[in-house]
Amino acid sequence: MTDPVTVGLILLWIVVLVLLMVVFALARQIGVLHTRLAPAGALMTSAGPKVGELAPDLVIDDINGQSLNVGGTQTHAQLILFVSPTCPICKSLVPTAKSLARSERQRLQLTFASDGGERDQHLNYIADMGMEKYPYVVSLELGMRFEVGKLPYAVLIGPDGVLRSKGLVNSREHLESLVESMDSGFESIQDYLFRQDGLDEGLEQKAS
Repeated sequence: MTDPVTVGLILLWIVVLVLLMVVFALARQIGVLHTRLAPAGALMTSAGPKVGELAPDLVIDDINGQSLNVGGTQTHAQLILFVSPTCPICKSLVPTAKSLARSERQRLQLTFASDGGERDQHLNYIADMGMEKYPYVVSLELGMRFEVGKLPYAVLIGPDGVLRSKGLVNSREHLESLVESMDSGFESIQDYLFRQDGLDEGLEQKAS
């Protein structure tokens, strides 16, 4: 007669082996899902100036009365982040934008923009968020020229005055996607994936 302890050990090993197979299968499926998920870039909207065209060329005053050129020929690319003191997502994104600006300071100038509200409210917002080192513009015209409908919204203008990328942003990944668009020449990550899919389909058709 078989020893009950031996039978128990055999059953236990069978359970362990089954669990290992299940874990391996789940890990493989997670890997497949990860490769199929496209990276999420800034959500580009159709409103406003088109990417690849000259951005609006404006001269406006910042909140301290200093003249600021938007668009046109510059020494650095311009990243304009539209925010609001009452926008909770904006508050979480401001430190991220500042971090990105520091890492890209050799070629990128960060500007914060808003379209209205009391001056004191903006000054308190600037102090609370530590934005004193960056230009801060309160301009209804600027928001209208880029047709900003939702916040936080960002536009990236190249040193040549051409609008390189734009879109709704709420993470560092979104902000970095704007810089990647400028570097790669693609309007957005979605545009890159769309063109890549078209290239792959064309190659498959030629091969067949």
